[in-house]
Amino acid sequence: MINWKKIFEVEERQFGEMGEREKYVYFLLLQYRSPYLWGKELPSGADCSGAVCLAIAAATGKIIRTTADGLYKKYFTVKNPEIDDIQAVFFVTQYDRQHGDRVAKRGEVVHVAGVIHEGVVMNVVEPKADIRLTSSMRHSYSLMGCEMVIRGLDVKALAEGEKAGEDLFGLDPEFGAFVVAANAVKEKPEIW
Repeated sequence: MINWKKIFEVEERQFGEMGEREKYVYFLLLQYRSPYLWGKELPSGADCSGAVCLAIAAATGKIIRTTADGLYKKYFTVKNPEIDDIQAVFFVTQYDRQHGDRVAKRGEVVHVAGVIHEGVVMNVVEPKADIRLTSSMRHSYSLMGCEMVIRGLDVKALAEGEKAGEDLFGLDPEFGAFVVAANAVKEKPEIW
């Protein structure tokens, strides 16, 4: 019989030894085959921006929750990121177009996927999250009038955004089950 408690103890130790980018990738990979859940940012299911926000929170301990467009315009502003940077791929519409029940304006980001390796992303869309090549996504989204842009996370903007607490729209109450205060003195929540 497998001793799951021992396995999870080892996993927790390994997670503690990972760098921020490794933790980001790890949490993106936890989304594999989980259901697409609009407006959610949970390990058991999320939408595209929720999956990236969850992975950022797990990697850095900084909690934000914003849209794909908000991530692009405020937090992932590093052009030509280094290979070890936390990265995401954004799909920017080239003209006003229907996007679900609303119109996405030219220059608005309509989708985001977290980079797990060079040229590979965790793509969270209906019905389930899956691993995709950026080359195939570039082609698919270009047919829908979108340009693909790869950006790195601006850690200074992330720290300022978390401190301001402005980008927490619609944060799931269920998300609180995955966030624990480090101690009574410290106000900032910690993941794990």
